[in-house]
Amino acid sequence: MANENPNEVEVTTYDKVMAAWHHCMYLTKLFETYYHETHQDKEAAKLFEKAANGTGDHAAVFREWLLAHQKHK
Repeated sequence: MANENPNEVEVTTYDKVMAAWHHCMYLTKLFETYYHETHQDKEAAKLFEKAANGTGDHAAVFREWLLAHQKHK
């Protein structure tokens, strides 16, 4: 879709995938931190471990897409 307003910044699909990858990486690190901070509560620690692993898996998929679609100079 072309920008109708020439002053508007275009956000590409690549930009959106990059943002998603960054967010997943941030959340993975956050969940890992929470996992370590809640080690005394095994149930909560397991929950954060599972969240970190799942979000990390998503980050890996976004990263692979980014690598496959990056512009080669």
